[in-house]
Amino acid sequence: MINRIEIPKDMLEQVYAHAIEEYPAECCGMVFGSKNENALTRVRTCVNAQDKYHALDPETFPRKAKTAYFIEPIELLAIEKELSANEERVAVIYHSHIDVDAYFSEEDVRRAVSDGDPIYPGTAYLVLSVVDGKVAAEKTFYWDPEKKSFVE
Repeated sequence: MINRIEIPKDMLEQVYAHAIEEYPAECCGMVFGSKNENALTRVRTCVNAQDKYHALDPETFPRKAKTAYFIEPIELLAIEKELSANEERVAVIYHSHIDVDAYFSEEDVRRAVSDGDPIYPGTAYLVLSVVDGKVAAEKTFYWDPEKKSFVE
């Protein structure tokens, strides 16, 4: 069974604003939810460090921020501390695709799965298509345990 999630309009507007602000680079961030309830609590924008890591190691990070995102490991540690302190969970991980459709790419799958299982079980993935600096589409993807893949 896949649990669907509905992001409140004000939070979705924050995500859209972040995507537009970061254009022509991909944005990335998370929507947190209460650990003990279904309620979403807040949007947490993240820094896309892809260009930084591409400059340091282009072999390991061949893409630039226009076609990929990478959240700093130190930022992920800070997020874990925030989650613990506020009794929250990662409900949604979002990012944008630049001047193309909203889809869950092979790169997205590589970043979301480890050893055949989702890294963040129960987390939805929101992908925004940002074309010419405007959000053109959005799609949400969920892990389907029966298919062992992400589905729209």
